[in-house]
This record gives sequence, structure tokens and C-alpha cells, in this order.
Amino acid sequence: MRAIIFANGQMKNLSPTVIPIQAEDLIIAADGGLRFCMMHDIVPHLIVGDLDSVDHTQLKYIKQQGCEIIQYPVDKDATDLELSITAALNRGAQEILILSALGGRWDMTFSNILLMASDLVDGVHVRLLDGTQEIFCIKGAAKVMLIDRDGANLSLLPLSPSVNGITLKGMKYPLKNESLCLGTSRGLSNIVLNSRAAILVDQGMLLAVLG
Repeated sequence: MRAIIFANGQMKNLSPTVIPIQAEDLIIAADGGLRFCMMHDIVPHLIVGDLDSVDHTQLKYIKQQGCEIIQYPVDKDATDLELSITAALNRGAQEILILSALGGRWDMTFSNILLMASDLVDGVHVRLLDGTQEIFCIKGAAKVMLIDRDGANLSLLPLSPSVNGITLKGMKYPLKNESLCLGTSRGLSNIVLNSRAAILVDQGMLLAVLG
């Protein structure tokens, strides 16, 4: 099952056409992410958070439409997005798309991105989209195919001290069994040249930014 989570970030590049919502998708608004849902007549199945960023008229409306509300105290140990991810996992999500999670406060933006690297989502396919770029995390031994993404810009940023056995196929700047260390800029601004390009990693953790 796929969950789509609307966070409380910037939404200027997003529209429902970016991610076609399917009938079987679980739609979650992470607190103020409800604004995006209401702008496009999307009624979420679930809203999660302390509700400090929610318009109470909108909250009343979605409650009348059958939306489940999970409210937390303002003083809590996790962000609304992390709590929303947990709710999605508890409901059996195997794929999670996170929308409108960038922009605004830098600390919140970094936290939203790093959630994809946490143990919380091990074994779950998580992507963050803002309408122009897609961000995902590659953990451990893995192969990621980039289908029909030729022409896209690809940047790879190590999140572990070193990432080993990196092979890039179908790229302007290919790599073969090489390593990237935390803090290096070598993995920035590659270009996908092939409709079946691939990223292979033997060990470590990489953040991929595709756009």
C-alpha cells in the first residue's frame, strides 16, 4: 500500500497532476499540510500533528467528511511529519511519497530530508517530491534503476562516513566501483543520459537528488 503525506512546507511547485492519486492510496496531512489538500479539494484519510498550523474551519470540514484526526500535544518528541510517517507504517504502507516538505526553516527542511535515512523507514520505499525534484535515500547494498529519466540532473551526497562500491551506468560522468566520502562535492550535478540508467552501491548511505 502507498501512502502520500502532505507536509507543511512550500507548495508552489506542486499540483495534483505531479502525483496522480490512486483510489487505494492512503492520504495523510501532516498538520499544516492540510492547506495543500484543501487548495486542491483533496480530503485526507488522516491528519496527524499538534494541529497548531491548521485552520479550524477546514478541520471541522474534513472531520465531517470522515477524516480521522490524531492529535498530539504541542510539546512532543517528534515532528508532525515523523509522526505521520509512523502512522503510515502502522497502517501497512510499503511506499511513502512525501510532498511539500521543503522550504521555510532550514532545520525543519534538513530534518524532513534526514527522516528518509532513519531506521524508522528501513525496508520502505520513501521519496520526497517538491514538483521539480525527487529526493530518496540509498542504503547499503542496493541497485536503483532510473527509468525514462534521461536528461535529468542527478546529485549524490554521502550520508555515511564513506560510501563504497558506487557504480553509475548511463550517466554523463560514470563511476565504476568507486567511493565517495562524507562532505565531498564530487557526486553533484551528474546528468542521466540513458532511459535505463542505474545506481549501484555496495556499502554506505547515499542521498540522491534527481530533477
